[in-house]
Amino acid sequence: MNAALLRQILTGAQSADQATRTAAEEQLKQSFFTDPATHLTLLGNELSDEAAPNMQTRQLAGLLLKNCMTSKDHAQAVKLANDWMGLDPNTRTQIKTCSVQALGSGHKDVRLAAAQVISKIATIELPKRDGTGRSQWEDLMPTLLQWVVQPEMSPVGMAKKEAALNTIGYICEEIADLETDCLQAKSNEILTAVVAGMRAEEQDQNVKLAAVKALNNALEFASRNFEVDTERDYIMQVICEACSQGTEEVKEYAYQCLSRIAELYYVRLPLYIQAILEMTLSAIQKEADSVARQAINFWTIVCDVEYDMMNSDDGESKCKNFIKGAHRFLVPVLLTAMTTQEEDQDADTFNKSTEAAVCLQSISSTINEEILETVMPWVQANIGQANWRLREAAIMACGCVLDGPPGDVLQSYVARFVETLVSYLSDAQQNCKDAAAWTLRQVCHHVPIAINKQAIGPLCEAIMQTIPASEPSTAEHLCVAVMSLARFVKETLVENLQDRWQDSPNEFSPVLVQLAQCMIGIADRPDANEANLRQTAFETLNSVTEIADKNLVETFVAPQLLPLLGERLQATFQMQALNADDLNAKCEWQSILCGTLQICIGRLPHSFLTVTDANNNTLVDRFMGLFLQVFSPCALLKCSRNISTTGLQHAEHDFCPGCFVGNWIRLQPASEWRLRAIYAALLPSPCAVHQRCVRCSPECARHPHDGRCCKGIGGQVRGVLGPLG
Repeated sequence: MNAALLRQILTGAQSADQATRTAAEEQLKQSFFTDPATHLTLLGNELSDEAAPNMQTRQLAGLLLKNCMTSKDHAQAVKLANDWMGLDPNTRTQIKTCSVQALGSGHKDVRLAAAQVISKIATIELPKRDGTGRSQWEDLMPTLLQWVVQPEMSPVGMAKKEAALNTIGYICEEIADLETDCLQAKSNEILTAVVAGMRAEEQDQNVKLAAVKALNNALEFASRNFEVDTERDYIMQVICEACSQGTEEVKEYAYQCLSRIAELYYVRLPLYIQAILEMTLSAIQKEADSVARQAINFWTIVCDVEYDMMNSDDGESKCKNFIKGAHRFLVPVLLTAMTTQEEDQDADTFNKSTEAAVCLQSISSTINEEILETVMPWVQANIGQANWRLREAAIMACGCVLDGPPGDVLQSYVARFVETLVSYLSDAQQNCKDAAAWTLRQVCHHVPIAINKQAIGPLCEAIMQTIPASEPSTAEHLCVAVMSLARFVKETLVENLQDRWQDSPNEFSPVLVQLAQCMIGIADRPDANEANLRQTAFETLNSVTEIADKNLVETFVAPQLLPLLGERLQATFQMQALNADDLNAKCEWQSILCGTLQICIGRLPHSFLTVTDANNNTLVDRFMGLFLQVFSPCALLKCSRNISTTGLQHAEHDFCPGCFVGNWIRLQPASEWRLRAIYAALLPSPCAVHQRCVRCSPECARHPHDGRCCKGIGGQVRGVLGPLG
């Protein structure tokens, strides 16, 4: 391999023709494996060659060079780092020299590629010391810092200053993830250089942006500086100036620096919090969306920090209660920000209105019922507005404050809005409809006592009418609402009636059959794979089945629902798996059907399970056969449930579930010992299985290890658990 050939291959690797591109990529792999030193040297030379006719080849050379030193897989990353250090020192020096030289390129993309290469090399070499205590790349940081602090006063000098700041930022980001203090000795110089690039006097906005990004990554190393009043004051002054001066992007990243400071140095904020509050309130109302979002996010981070402190053993005494003091000023501004929605906003949209909603939720979790006196009057005033933006924001605000305040406090507030929320499930504006569904979900999860018992049936009917024509995200919210409500009703019944809870109809009894049919229909929707809708629909079906009273178990679950689900599981065995997506879909169906069958079987009386058909097979026998055809951990869990539910008391039949499962465990290869151990753990007590098997047939007693008997399961289990010690 030589420089000309490498350039040709790099050009081919960017070809629009797939065959050409594939061949070039294979040549690059072979070059690296055959002679890595030469390969990396040539890539470094290409990266730094300003005379190269194609800038894209230089950029690709930098990308390939970086990828030869790192990997997302930890073991591979360690190997690549060791391979790099195993190269001849002169080779490494040449590649590093080329990379640093490329920082002065006239092309920004090349400079960025070089910065990434340098950061990867620095991550490997800076933590390593030689016999004198010097790092393997001792002169790197002084060179970069000099380019920042004493730049050449020319376009080239400014470009190198920007590139140096980008490189410092990348290095700090990489080193922060390592347990090393290799940058500690240079931390003061790094901060001085980075902060200098952010000053109001800096006219080059590209330099300023690179500096503020670098500071965001360097704050991890600023703990000593934040302990010194003058140094901390200066850093905070420069950041706050950047929040209000410069380009939109500079302001955005400056607010990110403030958020990072809130995470790392929360206890140092009291002297600055009033100024930050005034600055953020102004930014939320007046700045561009991207800047406003970061200003809001600062307060979300503060909420997270204070919430963690108040819920830790010793953190409450350190909490400064910034949110308690600021929420009366902050919440009205957030509520207004929530009315700036986009027309086509959906669950994946991130803008000022969604960021404000997230922050409102965080405030509610942090200060609990104190938020209600500010939010609920605003909700009351706007939830009936003709302007859809005000209406949707009020609905969302209602849902945002339900996680935090106690249920008994919320009940009086929320009860008055439930009927209105249900009516908005048919709102012509999709945003309002989805917001109503989400807020009902929040109500059913956090404040189910706010829903009158007599209203549960009509609410479920309204949900069933809404779901078929709803977007997947809306349908998913409504499924979760039903699920949460069903769980609450069952918990209440069990608490009040204990074992007698299923003897009489409950609030779900009049609509349970329709709900079950509705959930199965939802899972069959063509778009049910979106928003986790299919899985949620079956989880809701499980909760609905769990609350069926005795009469519904005998008239619906046993004779209708169970056979239907069994037929559907049987049908999955005919599903073709032509690719990975098909296989995943098949496994998903089998998993969720097995899960619901488990719930159904668990609800059936013992008498239903042991009745035989014309072929002398019990219901248990038939479903054991289905489960074991799936042969998955999920299916074998159902087998365990099946065995437990029947009490191992169908000795008059030849089929023994314990034998079947035990034999299957024994037949698994030794390499699958973890899986075998899991399956073994799913079996009932080997002693109980043995007693059952001896009653099965005299053959079982005579052949304890041939797979037809569970008498030997104890030994089999001990055998498969051997590797675990």
